Amino acid sequence: MTLPGVLQAQDSSTSDPSAVIPDKPNPPRLVNDFVGILSSSERSQLEQKLRAYNDSTSTQITVVIVKTTEPYPIGDFAFQVGRKWGIGQKGKNNGLVLAWATQTRKVFIATGYGLEGAIPDAIAKRIISNTIVPAFKQERWYQGLNDATTEIIKRASGEYKAEPRQQSDGDGFGEILIWVFIAFVVLYFLSRRSGGGG
Repeated sequence: MTLPGVLQAQDSSTSDPSAVIPDKPNPPRLVNDFVGILSSSERSQLEQKLRAYNDSTSTQITVVIVKTTEPYPIGDFAFQVGRKWGIGQKGKNNGLVLAWATQTRKVFIATGYGLEGAIPDAIAKRIISNTIVPAFKQERWYQGLNDATTEIIKRASGEYKAEPRQQSDGDGFGEILIWVFIAFVVLYFLSRRSGGGG
């Protein structure tokens, strides 16, 4: 349940909000405050948390703060930011955009298909209503965003793991030999315990 006059989640429609989407920052950031409502230390802390989560899981959570998305619904804006900026890993679509329009007092959580199991629309709206709205009502902007992203991380925990680093062919062959040896030893002891002899 949203609080009138504080902020509200708005469903996406077929509008094309590309005209109001800011360009992707270079170098890329996960916390994008185009309004300057957060302090530099708050932006840094939130960025560090989201980057650490991205590095360990490959799931990308991006916060985008703008004054307004009008005349387009904030839902369209959030999804278009995700597409234009390439949020999440290619092929996994495991990105999430938390968009907040400070002037129009609206917020929306847009999830990629790869995260819909962990963060469906109902859960996204609940995070907005139960976590972000109460904090924003008290003008605790950072607290609301920090608590919301913490809940998102907890709910998405285990959905994805970071891609393993590429190994050379030699390393891969050596690893196979080790696993074959381990399997042989395990089978040997199992056969002895079951009385199968050598």
